[in-house]
Amino acid sequence: MKFAVIGNPIDKSLSPQLHNILYEKLNISNCSFEKICLESDELDNFFNNDFSQFNGINVTIPFKSKVVKFLDIIDDEAKILGNVNCITKLNNMICGFNTDKHGFDMLLIKNGVNIKGSNCVVLGAGSSARTVVKCLIDLGVGRIIIKNRSIENAHNLQNFARTLGFNNIELFNSDFTKLDLVINTTPLGMYKDDSEDFFNIPVNESTILIDLIYTARETLFLKKFDKCSKRINGLDMFIFQALKSIEIWRETNYNLDSQIESVRKQLENIKC
Repeated sequence: MKFAVIGNPIDKSLSPQLHNILYEKLNISNCSFEKICLESDELDNFFNNDFSQFNGINVTIPFKSKVVKFLDIIDDEAKILGNVNCITKLNNMICGFNTDKHGFDMLLIKNGVNIKGSNCVVLGAGSSARTVVKCLIDLGVGRIIIKNRSIENAHNLQNFARTLGFNNIELFNSDFTKLDLVINTTPLGMYKDDSEDFFNIPVNESTILIDLIYTARETLFLKKFDKCSKRINGLDMFIFQALKSIEIWRETNYNLDSQIESVRKQLENIKC
């Protein structure tokens, strides 16, 4: 079976390494996984031609919303979120799913993060931010604060939350002081010339920090607030969304709980 991830940029993606590790842990043979960098104007050609050679694909920035038009069926969760990161073939149809939400839910569980009633800042307003906002609402968050460079996109995310029946969501301003949780959903920090200025927010030692970036243990965001007692990168989300994708592609459920720490260590070694 042949799989891939499409996106742009994608050079720093560790998806092929992770999938190979998971195939080994799950005793899955005869599977390959590659990463493919596409331009936006190449999506049509990819789905009309190249996609036929794959059994399934993952989708990352900036195509999670753009691929929806190529799908025959969209999972209910992905339909609400308006974005897809996992595509499979079923009964001659192209089907889209969102496994990022499962991955983020599992990150919170594995790291003992309790959302209920908390004040949360979400940095960014893209497809990953929509997924995080949906998770927070489902888990009973008290208030959501959006910080994003594009005010228009921030308002769009605010309106998305309201369509889910959640109204205690507002845009960031410097008056906020008590922040229980801050989640970075942006790619800031993945490249050397990225600035940390966007992360100028009031946190204290008890504020929990989560960065969805998984390619470094100490991301730019997490380094900036090294006094915070609980700082989590996106590695667990990365692992569990990939595992969920494999389950969708192979139509099989897997239990990897006893080997998750081994998977983490192997990925950490690759990153080092």
